[in-house]
Amino acid sequence: MRVGVVSFTNAVPLAHGLEELMPEAELVRLPPSRIADALEAGALDIGLVPVAALASHPEWNVVSGLGIASEGPVRSVLLISKVAPENITRLVLDPASRTSNQLARLWLEHRTGAAPEVRSGPARLRDRLDLGDATVAIGDEALFWDGDAVSIDLGGAWTEWTGLPFVFAVWAGPHSTADLGPALLRCYETNAARLGSLARSRAGLDGERAELLESYWSRSIRYRLGERENQGLMRYLSLGAEAGYFEPVGKGRIHVQRA
Repeated sequence: MRVGVVSFTNAVPLAHGLEELMPEAELVRLPPSRIADALEAGALDIGLVPVAALASHPEWNVVSGLGIASEGPVRSVLLISKVAPENITRLVLDPASRTSNQLARLWLEHRTGAAPEVRSGPARLRDRLDLGDATVAIGDEALFWDGDAVSIDLGGAWTEWTGLPFVFAVWAGPHSTADLGPALLRCYETNAARLGSLARSRAGLDGERAELLESYWSRSIRYRLGERENQGLMRYLSLGAEAGYFEPVGKGRIHVQRA
């Protein structure tokens, strides 16, 4: 069993210690977009996959009730711009992302009327900013961003726009996930009960960073998913299909609600 785990701080409560609960599994740590690529290539059996990839793969099985979501500011998914959002003429995409790149484009179009030229960019955030007016930043690069450009929290922007949570990633893959759900849930529940100690172990002697991590995991990210998250996911996929980013997804084919 090959399991793709997102190599960002946001995935720690879902995957820390997973090796002990699934000793037969090989954990592979990758950026979100590469997990989707590896699943499509058959190099992984299941992964913490960006939800944009689900639009192309309605046949993939989704583990109900677990994922990475937010309702309000998420802090680790940003649109960073050198100009006012409505004046963005070139948007440089984050190569680590599938879902958030399209979220940024949808938000710009629907909320500001901007339809910038879009181009792919390099891995480093500051290099991407040199190539356009704005860029998308996800994961640790966004969470610890300290630049002086305008930054828009896309999780917060989505909820302000739609009134719904936004789902960024779920456990999914081409094979049955029925036997994996209990271990994945047990891993999260164990970690959720010790977020403070996890934060301190990752931050070392940096108390301020430990406080940031614990706050981020407990207040900014939502790991248990229900019907409202499902509604947010379906709204995103519907808007993406209308914009031509995704194939239309039949309602009910993808679900994230708890069993």
